Amino acid sequence: MIYEPLFELEKTGINIAYHTKKGRYSPTHWHSAIELIYVLNGTATISIEGKDYKLVAGEFIVVDSNRIHEAQCTRVSMMVVIHYSRASMQNYMTKIDEYRIYCSRQTLKKEKLDKYLEICGLLKRLPPLYVTRPPGYRLQSQAVAMEVLFVLVNHFSVSTDSAGLVNDVTVLERLAEITAYIEAHHREKIVLEDIASRFYLSREYFSRFFRQNMGVTFSRYVNQVRLMHIYHDLCSTGDGVMELAEKHGFANYKLFNRMFWEIYGCKPSDVRKK
Repeated sequence: MIYEPLFELEKTGINIAYHTKKGRYSPTHWHSAIELIYVLNGTATISIEGKDYKLVAGEFIVVDSNRIHEAQCTRVSMMVVIHYSRASMQNYMTKIDEYRIYCSRQTLKKEKLDKYLEICGLLKRLPPLYVTRPPGYRLQSQAVAMEVLFVLVNHFSVSTDSAGLVNDVTVLERLAEITAYIEAHHREKIVLEDIASRFYLSREYFSRFFRQNMGVTFSRYVNQVRLMHIYHDLCSTGDGVMELAEKHGFANYKLFNRMFWEIYGCKPSDVRKK
């Protein structure tokens, strides 16, 4: 895919989700919401525009609107994921679109450490609320999430260039069309020349455009999408590994096994043993 519209988020403004991911992988994607990922235990690697950020328990990272990213959890990971709708947040901060948020442990400046830890303290309050569910726990959870956003906007944001944002939107619109096509046709043989021609681009320009903006080559991305579907089917069906590989477009079984191990940290046959 993969543009994620997050339609339900637009109704509430804030969505707080709790995930247990066993070797799960989310291929390169983006969405209009601000996303915060907080790891409760285990580890995760979040790649944002081609740069890897490794998270361990007690750490969080923010992926702002329309930033292309992917998530990889080769070990069992529990995490809290918060999405903020920029459209809804304009009810509280009319100029929120003039700011972009950047916050991760790897890029943290020494003078910002106390604010990073302040946010960590706020995020620690969410799991007990979810587990015990006292009356009004959703209200309290939303209040905590709003306080987190307040600290982020005031201490981890920068002003934006509106002209640059317009250009970014144009690029993302084209990428959305390309990735939607790949998602719909991933079971088929997708040739670089053919898809470039479909979007009225030369082979060289298409390849460069895709790699530059997605942070991954076209062929690798296609195989990442295929692997995501294969993993899902391994967890939800009894179909054989080779059958699933062929079903989802993998013609090279050796490449399939190598990429599966690289992304999920195990053999395909081991998934059902977890």
